[in-house]
Amino acid sequence: MKKYLGLLLCGTLVLTGCTKIPKLQNGQEVVAEVDGKQFTAEDFYASMRELYGTVTLVDMVDGFITEKELSEEQVKNIENEASVQFESYKVSSGENWEALLNYNGYTNETEFKEALISNSLKQEVLENYVKTTITDKEIEKYYKSDIYGEMTVRHILITPDVTDDMTDTEEKEAKEKALAEAKLLINQLSESKDLEKDFTELAKEKSDDTGSKKDGGLISNFTNESGLVEEFFDASYKLEVGKMTTEPVETQFGYHIIYKVSQKEKPALDTVKDTVISKLVTKKLSAENATYKYWAELRKKYNLTINDSDIKSVYNATISQYK
Repeated sequence: MKKYLGLLLCGTLVLTGCTKIPKLQNGQEVVAEVDGKQFTAEDFYASMRELYGTVTLVDMVDGFITEKELSEEQVKNIENEASVQFESYKVSSGENWEALLNYNGYTNETEFKEALISNSLKQEVLENYVKTTITDKEIEKYYKSDIYGEMTVRHILITPDVTDDMTDTEEKEAKEKALAEAKLLINQLSESKDLEKDFTELAKEKSDDTGSKKDGGLISNFTNESGLVEEFFDASYKLEVGKMTTEPVETQFGYHIIYKVSQKEKPALDTVKDTVISKLVTKKLSAENATYKYWAELRKKYNLTINDSDIKSVYNATISQYK
């Protein structure tokens, strides 16, 4: 759209020509001629306005709001972060870099970098605005239902020996074998006089989780925000400290036996309030059409008035879909 915007700026309804071009007797500038047909700047602008006018106007308005909302320091920091992200994309794409640019509609990397910075700036403005819409009631509700104290557990993972070329029957048998092994270990541990010690040794010997096996299956100080699968977190949270699951816990990775080492108290709200707000912002912006909705609210806050009736009609019809 920046390309089209550049062309629009050559139209006489926006600026007085970018270069010296012929004019008709009525003063209209002739943008092009073909086989005796003359296309004036007014014709050109009208066509471009119909096709791209609303998108171009919104881009200009949002750019102005972004400049008003962010300080020079904020802009500089975001530009630096976007530049780092740009370099990361370039390195990770390797020899596919040019193809990636072309696939996404960019003719060169400078164009892509400018778009990346622009989007990052606008995203910062949008997130800052959404923060202002969050109520104390929403914060309190999220805190009560989604903030947990850190917990530490040990686990033993038994992974079914499944391969891609197995039949459904063979895969079922492999899972049943893994489940039976996990149950056997639970029975063995249930007779222990020193559960954590024996659990730790058995995890080092039997667990298929290579990341925690050498530490006796230890997973320390995690919460629901730590990225563990839901089934594992839920089973860990429900366990009493010093207890072990009496049935294997099935996840996408296999069957887990879990021993709970410790459970910390939920942190005070004032110590995690910023985190709660950040999570709520992410949640709100992940909703369908949220970006369109909140940008429309932000433009309204800045008293956007569209005088062009055609562009106004398209804009209002578009925005009405997101309310």
